[in-house]
Amino acid sequence: MNKKLAVAALLISVFSGSTVPLFLKYFTPYLDAWTVNGFRYIVVFFIMLPLVIKFIRSGKYSKYMWKMALIPALFNFTQQLAWAWAPYYIDPGLIGFLIKSNVIWSIAGSFIIFADERYLMRSKRFWIGLIVAVLGFVGLSYYGNNISLSGTFLGVLLVLGSSLFMSFYGLSVKKYFNETNAVVSFSLIALYTAFGLISLMFVVGEPAVIYHLPLKIILLIAFSALIGINMGHILFYVALKHIGVTISYSVSLFSAFFTAIMSYYIFDEKLSLFQWLSGSLIIIGGIITILAKNYNTHKTG
Repeated sequence: MNKKLAVAALLISVFSGSTVPLFLKYFTPYLDAWTVNGFRYIVVFFIMLPLVIKFIRSGKYSKYMWKMALIPALFNFTQQLAWAWAPYYIDPGLIGFLIKSNVIWSIAGSFIIFADERYLMRSKRFWIGLIVAVLGFVGLSYYGNNISLSGTFLGVLLVLGSSLFMSFYGLSVKKYFNETNAVVSFSLIALYTAFGLISLMFVVGEPAVIYHLPLKIILLIAFSALIGINMGHILFYVALKHIGVTISYSVSLFSAFFTAIMSYYIFDEKLSLFQWLSGSLIIIGGIITILAKNYNTHKTG
């Protein structure tokens, strides 16, 4: 795939993921976390079901894929559980800050597992870009959320656990499905994840609330699943394959700035000068890390 298309897929994926916190915030008066997860994955299930049937009939799934898909699906399912419980034990500002520790786990994991990404350990461009992006993220979080250290030890563990499993999710997708079409691999992983989260909704959630929801909310749930899960995950799979785990997760820091900008327009949450400057640092740092990949490609190509 053309590198420019892969970068575009990554940026669209990150932007899609940036919408998720806004949708979840909007749904809080209507649904609990278990039910939101369940309904969103019901949408994912029915979107992907025709493709799953098609891929089964055409023999796209091997026995190996059915077995290996359980690994990223389990990581995705687990991080969703931790994410759902975290707000009950820790302040939102600290959640948003700690969750991005997935960048650390992902970089460390990619250097250990994937030999083709270890060149970045020696890349000054990559480390400069990452440091600039992290500084921008810290500034954006500090000036935007007024981060409080309020929260229980369990709350911190839940957020860090969600972040860790989020990283394992991306690492396992690249390890086991790097040579597989993104739609094919996601359809199978999404199928397993959907079964788990939908079942959980019926056990501890409140699925009957669907009968009382306004049509607008139902449509927004469907749209959030399409954008934030289907499109976001598939395009991220493309980025993992063609750009790599290290840079993809580094650039995912963009999501904090994208979310802040959208929140500015949707919820009228004002951005200070320091937030704009911090967000600009994230963008600059992300561009530098992408250039580190392009530099290596030209150098070794």
